[in-house]
Amino acid sequence: MKILGIYFSIVLLFFVSLSVSSQEKKQEYNFPGFTLKKCLADYEIKKSNKRRVAKLPSRAAQKYLKALYPALEEEDLVLAKASLDKMNADENITEIDKAQMHYYYAYVYLSEDNTRKAKQSYKNFLQIEGADPRLKSNVIFSLAQIAYTEENYKEAIKLLKEWLTMEANPSSTGFDIIAASQWQLKNKKLALKNAETGLCVAKANKSKPRESTYNLLLALYNEDGKTKKMLELYEELVIFHPKKKYWTQLSGIYGELNQEDNQLTALEAAFDQELLDKKNEYTALYQLLMRAEAPYKAAKVMDYGIKKGFVEDDEKNLKMLAQGWHLAQELEIAEPIYEKAAKKSKEGELYVFLGQIYLATDRYELAKKTLKEGLKKGKLKDPVTVNILLGQVSYEQQNFIDATKFFRTALDRLTDLKIKDKKLLEKRQDKLRAQALTWLTYTEKEAKRVKTLELRRKDLEES
Repeated sequence: MKILGIYFSIVLLFFVSLSVSSQEKKQEYNFPGFTLKKCLADYEIKKSNKRRVAKLPSRAAQKYLKALYPALEEEDLVLAKASLDKMNADENITEIDKAQMHYYYAYVYLSEDNTRKAKQSYKNFLQIEGADPRLKSNVIFSLAQIAYTEENYKEAIKLLKEWLTMEANPSSTGFDIIAASQWQLKNKKLALKNAETGLCVAKANKSKPRESTYNLLLALYNEDGKTKKMLELYEELVIFHPKKKYWTQLSGIYGELNQEDNQLTALEAAFDQELLDKKNEYTALYQLLMRAEAPYKAAKVMDYGIKKGFVEDDEKNLKMLAQGWHLAQELEIAEPIYEKAAKKSKEGELYVFLGQIYLATDRYELAKKTLKEGLKKGKLKDPVTVNILLGQVSYEQQNFIDATKFFRTALDRLTDLKIKDKKLLEKRQDKLRAQALTWLTYTEKEAKRVKTLELRRKDLEES
């Protein structure tokens, strides 16, 4: 099974920030049953026995950091680097100060896309004993990110395993990078394990799971044909990342599982959010609505698609639109659309539909003309019904001779029905035969009744 749009090019939207944990504040989400203990049951997450407190910067360093922090907040990299350069030149700063300095140098270099210098700054940081342990965890994590983007996947995994030993409450991002790295190394089983852990950890932390996590899991489940697992992910994706592709893919999954009601609901939700922009999406939604016996909604969908230019106003699509309005009993709306579609058509079917509208609205002469045009153009799947309709028109016009002729023609053309399935063909033939015979009998009786009345009228006039 192939699901289009499963992207996980995870040169991931990972952030290089001053602290892994100091990301933007996000809304909390409730995921009952998800706990870190359960998520990390298969991992050795070590906790330090000692609470290490970071040493404060020296007085000599504080004046440089005082200028540095606002520069970083304003993203003034020139000023930030100048402050760091002054700090580096000061012989009075301590080794702990230098560790902080290297940390912020790395941040500046990363902001400048200078990965080489950033890595060196991080390595300089790690060489200093007594450096802030919280920053050390961030440094190792950042080096893992860099290793991943440089396609050094084994190194990324190694660094993140070290990072896990330093984090009592590791972020889901780390597991995502491990999973993506294992994927790149063709270790699908480990990729799946870590991706599932990443999703679990995000939920345990009451945070919105990242889109990249879902996409990697989708790719893995897709390879194994785990459609129901993919369904669960798509149902979450449309809540947390409600993009068009996820709504349409969710609808497709429902379709594969023969859950047509849900398939319709998903695609209709995408339409309501004005996310649909392709012809096949509109035609699919139209067909689902028609099967759900909602022709009015189906017509509205197709009308919107045509007006917005997503769907061409060709014969086929105009026919669908007109049929929707027709079945919704919106004949005044359907009529001009049928007329437009019929003029574009090389076949007679659309003239037949149009003729039915004229018949339903008592415009018998126009109905007769249009139905005959349909027969003339030909290529009809059901010429029998057309002759029955022409017989009905003639009957309403009190032209019993023509009516009789058309009903008899209908009976003669039962073998012209174009239905491949033999049982369906026979069933349709029986139905139309009964209709034609009923109308023929009724017409003959009505013709006799009218003739009798006419003779009586003449007798009365002569007496």
